[in-house]
Amino acid sequence: MPVELRDFLFAPLEGKKFIFKITSREKGIFSGAARLEQQARELGLEFTILASEGAPLEPGSCILRGQGGAEEVIRAEEMLLGAIGKPSGVATAAADFVRRAGGRIKVVCGAWKKVAPEVRSDLRRAIATGGAGVRITDRPFIYLDKNYVRLLGGVGPAVARARAYDPERVIAVQLRGELQPVAVEAAVAAEAGAGILMVDTGNLRDLKAAVTAARTGGWREQVQIAFAGGVTPAGLEAVIAAGADIVDVGRAIIDAPLLDLSMDVAE
Repeated sequence: MPVELRDFLFAPLEGKKFIFKITSREKGIFSGAARLEQQARELGLEFTILASEGAPLEPGSCILRGQGGAEEVIRAEEMLLGAIGKPSGVATAAADFVRRAGGRIKVVCGAWKKVAPEVRSDLRRAIATGGAGVRITDRPFIYLDKNYVRLLGGVGPAVARARAYDPERVIAVQLRGELQPVAVEAAVAAEAGAGILMVDTGNLRDLKAAVTAARTGGWREQVQIAFAGGVTPAGLEAVIAAGADIVDVGRAIIDAPLLDLSMDVAE
């Protein structure tokens, strides 16, 4: 029976230990500390994690120093970079949006709910590590998306039904302008008792129309107006200028590229 390639290559290295380190090759925010520690322990490595969750990274920043046999080191390269590369990229993108917002608008990212279950908790944590919200509000709330609205016969009936369930919760409702213009849907939702109006069309004209309707109708202070749909870093200023209180960023955060990391055995 043929010998496995790694067994053959590493046979002369039996019993030897090798020191390695994981470093960042670019500026960013570190995320995935808990997963990194878990996987390093499962690999049987001797290691020290030098960066805490949320730590700022510069090119050359050392995240982990470790030691193990040749087989363990190669397995570490296959597993450990994957445990932290994507979360760190997401945390970095979230932090960039929060920095650009400068406290003028609340940045949230609910797109973690749309990723595979096995990575969902890691990316949710990464968004929070970057300083963005993972929920549209920190208060107890009921969120009515487009399908709830469709099933319940429109924005008004959907909001009214949710308020009947629990009048104390904030009702957030997604507005798409499917049955009526967004400005009309916004007014109907506010009258029915919604506290957060999510203009989820990606069209700034719809956002401006909802804000104008709220101001002219005298109910602007009663609601928060959120906006979503293809928001990019370059487009954030326009969303703020249009008057939104909350911006829900999807792909620009959750699809952020891996942070460029490197694992190197000491010479």
